[in-house]
Amino acid sequence: PAGRGLGSFANSLKARLVVMMSEDDRSLLPPGEDWPSMMTRALSRGLAALGERLGDDLDEWRWDRIHQARPQHTLSTTYPEMSGLLDPPVIPASGDGDTPLAGGYSPAYPATITTLSVARYSYDLADWDDSLWVIPLGNSGHPGSDHYHDQSETWRQVKMIPMLYSWDRIIAESRIHQKLDPA
Repeated sequence: PAGRGLGSFANSLKARLVVMMSEDDRSLLPPGEDWPSMMTRALSRGLAALGERLGDDLDEWRWDRIHQARPQHTLSTTYPEMSGLLDPPVIPASGDGDTPLAGGYSPAYPATITTLSVARYSYDLADWDDSLWVIPLGNSGHPGSDHYHDQSETWRQVKMIPMLYSWDRIIAESRIHQKLDPA
């Protein structure tokens, strides 16, 4: 697949660049260039790109305005004209791969989260009905369901919802009851 190993290569390159800068090794730079001028230009370009994307008010520059999960339904690439109906909403996120709000990304698109924690659980072994859980989207795979992405905001805020175990509480607190009749 395209990009295979890109993450490892990019990490190795970043580590090597740090060493090269500390040793003033200019072998990768254009003739006559130095690291301070290259870094100054890179920072200026980065700030200009952020300004174009986030505006002039630095108080509005937040990581979660750029760092976002963009979930896609499996059929979106096959039927792109239906992606507006099939794809769950974008999920702004403040974390990265090393935080409770874990989210991995491709080195080619570091602000687009491509992998999320599948679920978070907290079990109360003394009272199973006090257990908690959350998933990034919802517990239905049907785009028309109220539960297609109803946990997204709870997940984004690193909060959780009750996970019931005893049948009495499940029945008492359920909103919908279905009866399967094989006949």
